[in-house]
Amino acid sequence: MTNPKDLSNTCFTCAPLEKYVGLTEDFVDRLGDVLHDPMLILFTSLSGLWIVLAGTKLHFQMTTFNKIFEEFVFVSITGLILGSQGAGLISYVYSSAISIMGAASASVFSLAADSQSTGQSGLMALAAEGEKAAAKVIQAASAIARAGSAMQLQNYLYAAILVLPYLLLVVAYSTQVVVAIFRATMVGVFAPFLFMAFAFGWGRGMAQSGAKTLLASILVLFASTAALSLTVFGVRESILNPADLTGDRINEFASITNPEFLVVMFLGWMGTALLTEGTSIANSIAGTMLTNTASGIMTAGISGSAIAAGTLGKRAGIAGTLAAKDAAGGWGALGLLPIKGMAAVTGPVAASAAALVEKFQNINKPDSKA
Repeated sequence: MTNPKDLSNTCFTCAPLEKYVGLTEDFVDRLGDVLHDPMLILFTSLSGLWIVLAGTKLHFQMTTFNKIFEEFVFVSITGLILGSQGAGLISYVYSSAISIMGAASASVFSLAADSQSTGQSGLMALAAEGEKAAAKVIQAASAIARAGSAMQLQNYLYAAILVLPYLLLVVAYSTQVVVAIFRATMVGVFAPFLFMAFAFGWGRGMAQSGAKTLLASILVLFASTAALSLTVFGVRESILNPADLTGDRINEFASITNPEFLVVMFLGWMGTALLTEGTSIANSIAGTMLTNTASGIMTAGISGSAIAAGTLGKRAGIAGTLAAKDAAGGWGALGLLPIKGMAAVTGPVAASAAALVEKFQNINKPDSKA
């Protein structure tokens, strides 16, 4: 089990992400070998058809020699690209897209995160930076949870509501990285078709749309990284220091009425929410129609798996507690409080939460005093 102190140096998503990148690279290389010859045959056939049509139009004076020469330039450029790059065309487009995505997004992280290296490169470095960004909050939540007891049940609640948005933020950002890799893969797969379509007037719009889609994919990951970086910068500049959360400082910090606690919590939810805005911004700039459907499905699936695992663990813990009670001869041997005592402890927390919710509900009403 990983030591909480090593969270900032451990990347849990890097290994599966690296495996996924390796699989996509292998898939792209094999697909390039399979598509190379058929694409050359198709391009040669379409070029022959174009020569016949262009000659017919010129004979009947339906076009000019200058227009034919212009089209010939496009056909020649496409022929040179398809012939010279060969089977490596798909791999070249894919690797170039991945490199641009990683480099552009990493430049944003360098402004918000510290300069300590994660030991990763490319898109794996982005995932590692995303996890390292949440390590400070996770360590703080662990310190709060360790201070919890039967008399301090609210500390478990505060630890949960503090760490939840940051766990979702890491998961959501990791899914954005995976989706970005998939988009780069698909653009690379369609690259031969797009280059071939670029040679002819009827398909030049398709090639432009493919370039816009690739640009939008880069912008989505860039904007998502910017949203995460804003959260990282806010947490780094806050006065939150896990090492200081001891004794009375924990009870002072872990309170839903404490502005410091609320700022850190809201930064996590804000980062998670703004990740989805990156897609909208990219669509507005590039004129594309990318969605967050894939990222949302993966985030929900991972979160659901975690909840299911937590529920099973809780049931196992209850079963163990019942067995211990039977073995010890009663609840008193375990030192557990009755339900009435628990309600007395959690009552003030519930009252504070209700007051805060009511304040936000009435904050924009004319008669509000908030």
